Parts: sequence; structure tokens; C-alpha cells
Amino acid sequence: MKKVAVIGSPDLHKNYQIALEKVGCGAVIFPDASYVKKYPKAFDGLLLPGGGDVLSTFSAYLPFLNIPSDCQAVSSCSSGFFSGLYRKCPDGNIRNIPLSDMLLTLEQLRALDLFYQHKKPVFGICKGMQLINLYFHGTIREVSHPRLHRHPKQDVFHPADNLPGYFLHALFGPHMLVNSCHHQCIDEPGQGIQIMQRASDKTVEAFSHFSDPVFGTQWHPERMPDKPGPDALLLFRYFVSLL
Repeated sequence: MKKVAVIGSPDLHKNYQIALEKVGCGAVIFPDASYVKKYPKAFDGLLLPGGGDVLSTFSAYLPFLNIPSDCQAVSSCSSGFFSGLYRKCPDGNIRNIPLSDMLLTLEQLRALDLFYQHKKPVFGICKGMQLINLYFHGTIREVSHPRLHRHPKQDVFHPADNLPGYFLHALFGPHMLVNSCHHQCIDEPGQGIQIMQRASDKTVEAFSHFSDPVFGTQWHPERMPDKPGPDALLLFRYFVSLL
């Protein structure tokens, strides 16, 4: 049985593990990248789940990527070490990024780098997709039509167009319903990133790397019901087929 590492919270990201198990793949959730760095051959692929906000560029993370993974070590740093971690929204408001979210993001980026360097498949969902784009030096922005993508209590279903020549078109056809619950999205695609799917407002809903087994969706296949959307398990089966 193939095995996938999920870097996230065992409490919050159990549904990703369940989705992978439904398609016959083992999955283990880790709160950081320490295990996969120590045992790089133990897993066949990486899944980066949804989560909190991210900074708009990869370069914004560079000063922090070399800090210790041990949270106690991080806590021992000066209280101002992570000061200034925020994103400015189009309405002018400043939203702080919690320390816990920042630490998890750093671990996810470390795991992404490890699996990419080993040429192993990576699947990013929502925040995970955004991190892949940042890793390849793309950028992130706020969504232009929040009502289309963001709902305070539940996912919003909306149509999306699959571009010909990519695996989403082969799996689901030219059009499909997807579910959205996000307020950040891809701005400029990263190096080697090819857009596979867009929403009606041109928001990037899915992409893949042109030469490596790395792809992402802005929507959440792990919580897509049988109706009104498509059989999202097809996407997890595709991911497992790459392992």
C-alpha cells in the first residue's frame, strides 16, 4: 500500500486522511516535517491541506525558514521575532497571522521542498495549493469576488471551466461544480505552473507543474458530497496513481 504524509493538525485535517484511505492509500498526519525529513523514503507522496492565511510571497518566508522546528526553541526566541507578520486586506484592514499558523506553514514549506527535491508527488488543497505557488515564486492575493468563493458557515458551490489537455478535463470534462471557502487565491502563477481550471471570475481553481508530479486545487475535494458536485474521489485516485 502506498503511503502519503499530511503535514497539518490531526484534529483538523482528519478528513484528508479519510479521503486517501477511501481510495486505498495509507495516510499519516504530522504536525511538522521532522519525521519525513528523518525518514524521507517512508512516504510516497505529500498532501498539503487547507488552513489559515499565508503571506503573499515566498520571499516573505525566507527569513524564517532556518529557524528550529522545535516549538520550544522557537518560543525561546525574542518576543519580537515574529512581529510584523500580517497581511493587508483590500479594505485597508490589517489581519494578523497567528504564530501557530506561521509555524505550521514553515513546516509545510519544508516538507514541500523535501518531497519536490526527491521528485515525489505533491497535492495541495486550498492553502496547500497557495503554498505550492509561493514555493515556485508565484504570488497570492485576496479574492476579487468574495461572495462567489467565501461563505461564513459553509462551502459555496460554483461552476468552473477545465482547460483542454490537462488531467482535470480528462477526469471531469470541460465544466464542473466546485466548492469554495477561501478569501485568498493565486495572483501570478509560479515558475513552471500551468493553470488547469478557472472560475467564472477568472480565479485560478486548479493548476499543475509542467514537468513534475505537483498539482493543486483551490477547492476542497475531501469534503465534496456526491451531489451537487462530481465524484471528487477521482482526484484522490489520480493522485495515488502518481505515487
